[in-house]
Amino acid sequence: MLQKSVVMAAAWLEIIVGIALLTVPDVLSQLFFGAKVEGAGAIFARFAGIGIFALGIACLPPPVGASHRRAVLGLFVFNFGVDILFVWVGVATALHGVLLWPGAVLHGVIAAALLPQLVTLKVVTLADGGEGRAGNGPG
Repeated sequence: MLQKSVVMAAAWLEIIVGIALLTVPDVLSQLFFGAKVEGAGAIFARFAGIGIFALGIACLPPPVGASHRRAVLGLFVFNFGVDILFVWVGVATALHGVLLWPGAVLHGVIAAALLPQLVTLKVVTLADGGEGRAGNGPG
């Protein structure tokens, strides 16, 4: 029980830090490093925030015997969030590198590929006669 509580606390801490990096990267940078985030550093801070937020979601302990739906959700949140960030950078800023748009397309495609799995993934518990697997088809 203690291990599950530690994992849950760590996951929620990552979620909170991820949200903070997304919304107020300057505040965290000032608190940790005594300096403001400038230029592309703000974009990288938000990129890191998306990753940390998604990691926290993926690491939340599932109910006993449940599927790994949160891992799929974490991957989806990361890819969708990075896609939104890259598109915003491409449209609203002058910071355009050669990999910006291919990166945006790649993360969009990955998010789109994960979405059907996330929507149709159902929780199969051992009590339901399943083998702890997730899915909506036979065997």
